[in-house]
Amino acid sequence: MKVTLTEPDIAGSYVVAERREDGTLVLRSETSDEVIEQFPDRTLEGDELLGALERLHEATLREEG
Repeated sequence: MKVTLTEPDIAGSYVVAERREDGTLVLRSETSDEVIEQFPDRTLEGDELLGALERLHEATLREEG
């Protein structure tokens, strides 16, 4: 499951890494590989393409540190 946070300083795409018994969710940043894997067999256009490129850019920046 993916979530997007918009709060400054933590904005971005995340993956639910764990759902605990008490309902708490543990999130981790989406990786560039995960972004790429979502669109292997179709062409992206318009806003969808821009959104995917933005997510890919953000993930790459996080990975590079």
